[in-house]
Amino acid sequence: MQSSQRVTKGGLGIGAAHGKGEVYEQGKFIGTADVKQITFGAQFGGQQYSEIIFFKDKATLEDFKASKMKLGAQASAIAATSGVSADAAYSEGVAVTTLAKTGLMYEATIAGQKFTFKPR
Repeated sequence: MQSSQRVTKGGLGIGAAHGKGEVYEQGKFIGTADVKQITFGAQFGGQQYSEIIFFKDKATLEDFKASKMKLGAQASAIAATSGVSADAAYSEGVAVTTLAKTGLMYEATIAGQKFTFKPR
């Protein structure tokens, strides 16, 4: 069970990101998702990246589909133009992997994400 997002992000002190993606359950397309993110902290730049979210169990996916999913505050320190993140361990039933596509973002921030699911 996973959701794949393409996200555009920018910031200077306060930042924001928005993206859209597809949601799959057991390899079948089941809908789309929007993500919104707000970041606070030292940051400068902009980037696009892909984000893949893996759900550990059916209950966590159901929370996501009910648009109850919020990824809690996360701290990051990034200064890269490309690469894969190393944050794929499960936390509260969710594992997230990101892949930078374009741009350059320097940041040491606290962030939170909110998702909205739209069934197929």
